[in-house]
Amino acid sequence: MSNPAAPDAVLRTEHLVVQFGGLLAVNDVTLECGRGQLTGLIGPNGAGKTTFIDAVTGFLPDNASGSVTLEGAEVFGRSPHRLSHDGLTRTWQTLELFDDITVRSNLEIARERLSLVGALADFFRPRRRDARVDEILELLGLEDFAAHEPRELSQGQRKLVGVGRALASTSSKILLLDEPAAGLDKSETAWFGEQLRGLVDEGHTLLLVDHDMGLVLNVCDQIHMLVFGELVASGSPAEMRSDPKVIAAYLGHSGGSE
Repeated sequence: MSNPAAPDAVLRTEHLVVQFGGLLAVNDVTLECGRGQLTGLIGPNGAGKTTFIDAVTGFLPDNASGSVTLEGAEVFGRSPHRLSHDGLTRTWQTLELFDDITVRSNLEIARERLSLVGALADFFRPRRRDARVDEILELLGLEDFAAHEPRELSQGQRKLVGVGRALASTSSKILLLDEPAAGLDKSETAWFGEQLRGLVDEGHTLLLVDHDMGLVLNVCDQIHMLVFGELVASGSPAEMRSDPKVIAAYLGHSGGSE
């Protein structure tokens, strides 16, 4: 299944394939993420969602083929470090936070890309206040928690710190979020979705991979579904609610939302 090109796509894959031996984990996937939109990527367990993100962000150089363009420029084959520097950033299912330093320091370390020597030196000298870190803290609603350590926060707030670290590490053109709502209860998920929507409303472009259909349907502008590595459905939340493939996989015969 292919998708027609939309105007001003930040990220586009064409005929992306990921193969491990005889297993096709991602099979000829063409999709895109429009600028200033929140794009959802859904699918059952084993559908290839995380593998897709791994391939797009350069972590499967020996297993992937196809095309990945960032703002129209071909970036397939670049290293993860180079892609992050170019503005193609991601989060991970496992949070990588420093729990014994403040939220602000977590973002500052990501922002400065410190060497080991520089990181050690910064423990012994004052750190200049970074306006971009202040901006991200305000954008994510974390300014009141800047002086707290991540272990003092709720799980939802910790997830946002992870998002903040990814945004701080580079001038992000698009952020790929891999199962960011995992482990959150219903109220935390709803709150977290509001924060993601706020990022998009401020002009950021996001790709969201998540199992929580209530979250995806409520916050995304466009949604794609993978099944066994193949793109089988794409559309707006309203279109996806009534798509027979999506109903069969997620929503039951009623097609209702969560």
